[in-house]
Order: sequence, then C-alpha cells, then structure tokens
Amino acid sequence: MMGVANALKRVILIASFVSGLSSLLKAQDAYFSQFFLNPVYLNPAYAGSMKVPRAGVQYRDQWPGFDNAYTTYFASFDTYLPAIKSGIGLLAYNDMQGNGIYTESSFKFIYSKEINLSSKWTMYGSITAGAQFNSINFSRLIFADELDPINGQNQATGETFPENNNRLFPDFGAGILFFNGQYFFGLAGDHLTEPDQSIYSASPSQLPQKYTMHFEVNLPWFHTGHWRKYYKLNPNFIIQSQGKERNLTYGIYANRKGISLGIWNRLTSRKSADMILMAGFIGKQFKSAVTYDFNISGVGLQSHGAVEISVSYLLKIPGKKSIFPFYEIPGEWDIR
Repeated sequence: MMGVANALKRVILIASFVSGLSSLLKAQDAYFSQFFLNPVYLNPAYAGSMKVPRAGVQYRDQWPGFDNAYTTYFASFDTYLPAIKSGIGLLAYNDMQGNGIYTESSFKFIYSKEINLSSKWTMYGSITAGAQFNSINFSRLIFADELDPINGQNQATGETFPENNNRLFPDFGAGILFFNGQYFFGLAGDHLTEPDQSIYSASPSQLPQKYTMHFEVNLPWFHTGHWRKYYKLNPNFIIQSQGKERNLTYGIYANRKGISLGIWNRLTSRKSADMILMAGFIGKQFKSAVTYDFNISGVGLQSHGAVEISVSYLLKIPGKKSIFPFYEIPGEWDIR
C-alpha cells in the first residue's frame, strides 16, 4: 500500500505540473537575486559599460524542497569597442523545471551604443537578438490513467502527445541605461515580439513581454574628518512586470575592503515575499557572492528557499596598461 500511496502522490504532482503547464509557460522568466553580478541579464545596456572585457557565470537552485523545482545556469560575456564607442555581449542560460521535465534554454547577442550626454552623464542604448529553445520530456511523465488504483502498476495512457517535444523561436529585446558613476538608472524590455512558445502547435501560447526598471545609488562613506573612503553603500530597487506578474525588489549592499554584505526584500503580485541575504567578495578584477532567499509569505520554509552562487571576472584590471585598449569607469571598482 505504501508503494501505491507514493505512486499516487507522484501522479498528483505530475498532474498538477501538466495541468498547470500552460500557465507555467506564461509565468515570469528565470529570476536572479544577484542582479549586481548579472547586469546584462537585468539590462542589456550594461554591455560594454565597464570598458573592459567581463565574463560571468551564475547558478541558482530555487525551491529544492520541491524536488528541484527550478535549477538555472547562466553565463555571459561583454566588452567595449572603443573604435566605435559601443559594447557587445553574449548571454546564455538554461532553466530546468520539475527536476528537468521541462527546460528553457536561451542565447542572445547584445549590441549597445555609448552616448555622452554631458561631462558627467553617459547613456547606453542596446538591442538584443537571439532565440529560445523549450523542451518537455514526456517519457518522464506519469498520468493518472497509467496506474491501477489497487497495485499501482503502469498501464497505457490515453493522453495525446504533441508531434514534437521541442520548440525553437526567435526572441528580441532592448534596453537603455543612464549613469554618472554615482547614480544608475535603466529601463529594459524583453520578448518584444511576444513569440509563440507553445509545444502544441494547435494551442499557441505567447511569451509575454517583460519590462524592467532599476535604480541604484553609489554612496561612499568616509572617515570623520578625512577624505579617505571607509566603505561604500549601494541602495537599489528593481520593478519588473511580465504578463500579469509584478514584483518589486528593494534593498542595500555595502562593501568594505573587498567584503560585501547585502539584504533585500522581494514582493510579488501573488502576495508572496522573499528575504534575500548576500555575502561576497569584490576585488579589482574578481567578484563573487552567495545569496540565500527564504520565503516569508507564500510557499513557506518547506520550499527550502533558494541558493545562488555567482562569479564575475574582468579580463583586465581597470586603469592599468594592457594589450587591450580599454579603460575604466572612474571609481567603479574603487573598494578602499
């Protein structure tokens, strides 16, 4: 009987996944808590803004208490082209849902243009072009009609499967960024053409447009009576909208001699709330951080929250001579 109960429990979980698949496909894109180490995903206009080649990788395990509900891998590269005052970049991510039953993979190319608005203010405008690949593994699904209610043995299912388990479609976005070394403000849009992402050709499902607005302030804190920087505070907030989903993330992180600590709160239109705690290291070329998200309203602690690990590396120390003709944003990596 225990085996039957476990099997029925699995059927309920799978049935919930399948019945909610259409709504799942209309949900938000993969979310990262460490947006400051993942800037080109937040807004592609960040491509080239460091004026040096930059590479980053990221891993996020969300709700591991629900049998690896969401596992996401991300990688990016961007650099500056001084001859044309532009930035270029590439980003890619793979988001596995339901312990790999459903996956979304995306890759995009980025082009950004630098425009000097004044002696202090700079603007970057960007466009992105790429594709997304969705896939579902029907061989791992168990439907209710496959189980005998007494012994739980597998039987043939009467479910209708799609002709193709995969879907590949083009995807486009754009972004704009304003900054002066202390203030950063940006707007970004993704999935601008709302492409059809449905695996079932007879049942189209558009990928909703996503819009992001973000703001950050770089506040140096000095010793009393001295101009020597003591530590740096960075309050920031992000507003995102996709389909019927809305969320607001706000908080602050502080840097002191390379050690960085942060705390944020994330509120969603589903009336859920997450607290995000971060600890990391910020050096001249190397940035790394670990965050833990725990749900304080919504799915609760049974989800085991989310763990995220990020590494970002500059291929050249800003401000130092190199074979690469790149230069730094003044004060961007000053951590003393």
